Amino acid sequence: MKKIFLLLIILVGGWFPHVEEKRNITIGIVTDVQYCACEPGEIRFYKNSLAKLDSCIKYFNSQNLDFVAHLGDAIDRDFKSFDEILPKFRKSKAPVYFVLGNHEFSVEEKYKTKVVSKMEMINDYYSISEGDWSFIFLNGNDLSFRTPQDSVQTAERDSLYAKLIRKGRCNTGKANGGLSSKQFEWLKNQLEEAAKKNKRVVVMCHFPIFPVACHSLFNDEELTAMLIQYKSVKAYFCGHNHAGGYELKDGVHFINFKGMVDTESSPAFAKVTLTQDSIFVEGKGREPNRRLKIF
Repeated sequence: MKKIFLLLIILVGGWFPHVEEKRNITIGIVTDVQYCACEPGEIRFYKNSLAKLDSCIKYFNSQNLDFVAHLGDAIDRDFKSFDEILPKFRKSKAPVYFVLGNHEFSVEEKYKTKVVSKMEMINDYYSISEGDWSFIFLNGNDLSFRTPQDSVQTAERDSLYAKLIRKGRCNTGKANGGLSSKQFEWLKNQLEEAAKKNKRVVVMCHFPIFPVACHSLFNDEELTAMLIQYKSVKAYFCGHNHAGGYELKDGVHFINFKGMVDTESSPAFAKVTLTQDSIFVEGKGREPNRRLKIF
């Protein structure tokens, strides 16, 4: 009788959905390292990024991180720069996940199709899970003037770009980019799946989307509208605008982290801790501290 009762418990238990572990998630965030063995520009110190990234990774390794995310522009212009900057990231004890920036594709044309494999990325856009959180990494260069485009992407890009021109938008710089309809559909499926599993979501992309600005993704308004539809989406992390910024809209925290390349010696990175009710940003160097309530 006891054996039958135990068997029933096991069988019935199988009908209950799996509940993800609710625990704090701690991640390292850095963006726009933009390394190049180049002379400094007016405000950008390309060579110095090697030493600054070393100090960043050293700090991250002293913390108990679930993973590290770089939000785009690991290099500035030379494909060979990957051979100097990627070994720095490989020193991280925690897994490192990359978002593609526009400068990854400022390389010579013959190297552009090799960028994703060179960076050892599983795909140009993808997602991972940690505890009861889902992290979605978007490719804002899907529609771009810098990346190889097939006929479908070219048509979408040109139509979207013409729309921005007609509306008098200022985010028409060729260094910006956009998401294809294919990636939007993938993202919708990811958000639906996260909602079904009662997971909270952080979306990461190189380009800002809110508030609208000249650094914004080509389809910034469309992406913002999609994200705020889902109560599971708690934050959007990005780089690209090296000055950084923050806004809250409909319960979603839009955090633009500051670029590392813009100072001679001061770093810019952060440890971000996600708890059940807050997002804690512990900034280093130029990056400010923030405590943001999760709604």
